[in-house]
Amino acid sequence: MIDVATGRVAITAQNHGFALDGEPGERFDTPFGGAVISHYCPNDGCVEGVRALDVPAFSVQYHPEAAAGPHDAAPLFDEFVGLMEGH
Repeated sequence: MIDVATGRVAITAQNHGFALDGEPGERFDTPFGGAVISHYCPNDGCVEGVRALDVPAFSVQYHPEAAAGPHDAAPLFDEFVGLMEGH
């Protein structure tokens, strides 16, 4: 997985049972305001994350908890807690 904003590469446990269409960094509208494709898989180009621009929300299409797997995405949990504390 690659984080579009930072260029950081993370080893993640994938789940490509569902997929979104789009390009890394692409902005689009949702019922909750603007959003951006925030993460993608360099192996197959799948969208791996979406970040809301107008509300405190984000999502990823992989397993950041990495139970019995890599822990590169662990900072997402700190970011999530920060969003909850800030709102």
